[in-house]
Amino acid sequence: MKPLVWSGPFQISELLEQCMNDAQPWPPAWRGVYLVSRNAWTGSPNSECHPLYVGSNTGKSHRFCTRIGDLIADMHGLYDGGTGHHSGGQKLWKWCRDNKVHPGALYLSWGTCEDFCDRCAEVTVAMRVVSSWAERAPLQNANRPPACKAHKHYVAG
Repeated sequence: MKPLVWSGPFQISELLEQCMNDAQPWPPAWRGVYLVSRNAWTGSPNSECHPLYVGSNTGKSHRFCTRIGDLIADMHGLYDGGTGHHSGGQKLWKWCRDNKVHPGALYLSWGTCEDFCDRCAEVTVAMRVVSSWAERAPLQNANRPPACKAHKHYVAG
């Protein structure tokens, strides 16, 4: 897989404030991987950004941007009675409450590339920001990204 081209990181409150600004980059419809972090970063993300969540869109669905919308809604507590759409967003909501951090203060970024494979990209980003999935803290992901059967890419540990 070629290197990811990153957009962001954008502080979530500022990203939403700029939603009507045509110059503001916006997530693509598909073929992307996203990262939520506590800190901004430059170049490519690593453990220094205090990564909190890595995700992507499975399959060839054109719901990547919508998936990020689900994440943002749920991480702001906009779910109830089992109606949430993003378990990662709900975990981030709990993390934010426990750590007294407003969700809008977190950073969101997304990466894309020409020969994109969502599973390979998610695995690659996860391993770039944590040294071992067995010791994945501070990631709030409940499960390791699934192995890519087509490219035999997996998360060790």
